[in-house]
Amino acid sequence: MMDIIWIILVAYFALGLIAIIALDLSTKRVRQRLTTASYATRDKMTLAGSYVGLKTALVITALALWLFWPVAIYGAFKGKEDDNG
Repeated sequence: MMDIIWIILVAYFALGLIAIIALDLSTKRVRQRLTTASYATRDKMTLAGSYVGLKTALVITALALWLFWPVAIYGAFKGKEDDNG
C-alpha cells in the first residue's frame, strides 16, 4: 500500500515539475512573477513574526508553486481567456 502512495506522490511532483517548466517556457510568467511573489511571502512571514531572507522566501514560494501546480496551470489558462476575451 505504501508503495502505491509513493508512486502517486512521485508522479504528482514529476508532473508538476514538467508542468511548471512548460508553463514557464510558454508564458515566461514564472520567472517574471516569482521575485514579486517572494517579496510578498517575505513580507507576510515578517508580519507573522518570523524573519526570513529573500532567498528563503524564494525557496518557500517555489516549493508552494510546485506543491500547488494545478492551481498555477488553471491560472495560466484563466489568464489567457481573460486576455483573449
